[in-house]
Amino acid sequence: MSLDNKDSASEFQIYNSDIKQAIIRSQHCQRNWDLSKEITQEDLDLLITAATQCPSKQNVAYYKIHFITKRDLIESIHSQTDGFGINTMQTTTNTQVLANLLVVLEKYDAKESYYRNDQWDQLKKGINDNQAEIDIERDRNIAIGIAAGYLNVVASLLGYSTGFCSCFRPANIKEILKLNNEPILLIGIGFKDETLNRRIHHIDHSLVFPTKNKQSIPVNIIK
Repeated sequence: MSLDNKDSASEFQIYNSDIKQAIIRSQHCQRNWDLSKEITQEDLDLLITAATQCPSKQNVAYYKIHFITKRDLIESIHSQTDGFGINTMQTTTNTQVLANLLVVLEKYDAKESYYRNDQWDQLKKGINDNQAEIDIERDRNIAIGIAAGYLNVVASLLGYSTGFCSCFRPANIKEILKLNNEPILLIGIGFKDETLNRRIHHIDHSLVFPTKNKQSIPVNIIK
């Protein structure tokens, strides 16, 4: 069964070609959405599993994650994403965040997890506090990247479109969501508007986001 024609997350068979198509599809940023549809609870549960059960160093929780479907809250967050340069005189909002589901990855103080797991002291042995903080920040960035990648590919496998956003006002979104820490990354997940090119602005259809070809990534196979 094609992933695009699935009835639910549990009722499809995955083939290599399906996975390859889902990976390539997940590379593209969706800028407009069909908000007449809703993501099923079954699919939402699977997305939560993808983002929370993926690997992280020492299984430490380096981030908190928020899954938001409340429309007025999503629109408030969207208002804080004005920063994409249309030309030298004009910017616009990043409408990938107006998806049916908006995921917000929030920085989490991993030291608390280290303390709970009796690992913080071990981490600091032989290094100063500043280097330990640098190491934790590196590990957090890796963990967030892995979580975002899992979430993106799983969403695409389920037939949803996606869009990442890192162009936003962190302090304002922190206040809107009443977060304890800074938001790091926004991910829109949902149903694309079948009537529009994916690059057309969700609100202002006269605006079309530019696109760039994926750069070739060197691959070295060693056998």
